[in-house]
Amino acid sequence: MNIKRSYISSPALTFAILCIGLGCIVAATLKQNLAIAGLVAALPALLCILILHLRKPERFLFLLFIFNYFFTPLARYSRQDGLSVLSDIIWWSVLLIVIIQTALHYRFPWKRAVNILTIGGAVLAVYCLMEVVNPTASLEAWIYSRGFIYNTFLVSLITVLLATSYKQISRLIFLFSILTLIAILKGLCQKFIGFDAVEYNAMMESGMYKTHLLPQITRYFSIFTDAGNYGSNMGFTCALFGIAGLFSKKSSLKVYYFSISALSLYSMFITGTRGAIVVPLGSLLLFALISKNIKLMSAAAVGGICIYVFFAFTYVGESNYMIRRMRTAFRPNKDASYLVRKQNQKKLAEYLRNKPFGEGLGLGGVEARRFGNRLTTNIPNDSTYVKIWTETGVVGILLYLLIYAGSLLWGCYCIMFKIRNDELRHLLTALACGIFGMMLSAYGNAFFTQFPTGIMMIMLLGILMNGKYIDERLTIEKQQALLTTTKKDSTL
Repeated sequence: MNIKRSYISSPALTFAILCIGLGCIVAATLKQNLAIAGLVAALPALLCILILHLRKPERFLFLLFIFNYFFTPLARYSRQDGLSVLSDIIWWSVLLIVIIQTALHYRFPWKRAVNILTIGGAVLAVYCLMEVVNPTASLEAWIYSRGFIYNTFLVSLITVLLATSYKQISRLIFLFSILTLIAILKGLCQKFIGFDAVEYNAMMESGMYKTHLLPQITRYFSIFTDAGNYGSNMGFTCALFGIAGLFSKKSSLKVYYFSISALSLYSMFITGTRGAIVVPLGSLLLFALISKNIKLMSAAAVGGICIYVFFAFTYVGESNYMIRRMRTAFRPNKDASYLVRKQNQKKLAEYLRNKPFGEGLGLGGVEARRFGNRLTTNIPNDSTYVKIWTETGVVGILLYLLIYAGSLLWGCYCIMFKIRNDELRHLLTALACGIFGMMLSAYGNAFFTQFPTGIMMIMLLGILMNGKYIDERLTIEKQQALLTTTKKDSTL
């Protein structure tokens, strides 16, 4: 007796999955849960992308960069809680994939993970984990600040494992230019068209309108969390693409990068963020120090001095409110906001005198009032470093600065004395100068650990940590290409 094996045909299975998916989309739409509907609709494409990237895990670097850059608008427009958990899941899932691929004999440069940033990030994670037993800590606030605990370690580890070639770095910089253009266009739309309903409601609900809708100026924030974050990022891209364009060999790419640099500078001004001007100025300063080119050093130094003199000692363009507002950053003793910040820092210093480990993670700044009413939650930080100092104490801020400043210094040392390939050295120089400017600006603005800046800075520092390894690989590739060309010529 013949028994036929029953099975479900591929077309039938596909049709069934399609029907289930459409049903989920309709149900989610009827419940006005557009985020879930969009996720279900995009799931097939996401699965295809995942399968393709499993074959070449290095491509995850680009997906992670894009996801991180658009995390804030995703959260703003979806109005879904818990998206930070989704971000954590994605990052840890990529690390898990890398570990599994390693077990399947895929070669990753695990030895490169032994660097200042990654090891320091692990130490910082241990220190922050121990903050949970701080007598003044809040468990809820500590959990809410979980990203600060492990991001330095996790993001830097994934970056040094995936960012392993010059082509990747150059493509990532070009991708970043496209994302920057999108952010610039959104900022220009806010200025010339106006805020949309979602953005306006977000400002009203969060209280941002108090600092962004001012009598004399409207501060624009594009796809970022706030104008301070947007302005500093535009200062960063102004410096990054300005330096990258300066060294670009292709005239079309040179014009393209210079255009983005100029647009970024304009976008920085429309944010009304005074401390953002420090980013291009700081970048020029470091560029003058590490370029090892007398002409470039002289030009950068003269340019920086001219900008400083223009803002600090002249009144040219004073009728323009954007220029007048930026000028106050160079005259802090006459700025009421700066004087208030200094007074707040004195109060915090007195309060934290006998608290070397700080008040506890998540308990710094007025946004932390939901976790408790105390001095540290009633004083705005207005500075990333002040926030870290408030939450983790003098021990925590010294550890944090040692890790990040040490990583940047090591990257600069490699650029000056270890990197032999000019094209790579120029890109790394642009990154290092921009990061230095952002680190300076973080003293006057509490943006350095926010989306997308925090993760993005760790990724770019991770690339600096890999600079020497990428340079060695690029040299070998060039030698192999030269050898192949020589063999072809000898054959002919």
